[in-house]
Amino acid sequence: MEKFKAVVNVKLKDTIKDVKAQTLEQAIHQLMPIKNIKCRVGTRYLIEFDANDKKEAEKIVRTIADEILSNSVIEEYEILW
Repeated sequence: MEKFKAVVNVKLKDTIKDVKAQTLEQAIHQLMPIKNIKCRVGTRYLIEFDANDKKEAEKIVRTIADEILSNSVIEEYEILW
């Protein structure tokens, strides 16, 4: 068994209105004058686990991301190793 670490970043799809990001942009504008600011809000998960090999590890993380961490209708994710 090998030890693996993966980071899964989940965010709303670009076609979905990101209300949290809009609120963040407004707060930043009140704090300081910044032109053309664009924010996206998401969630980052760090997962540490054992697997037999990289292929199995990728399958495990993809299953977790698909079934638990994200909603494929409105969100997308990326996996970083």
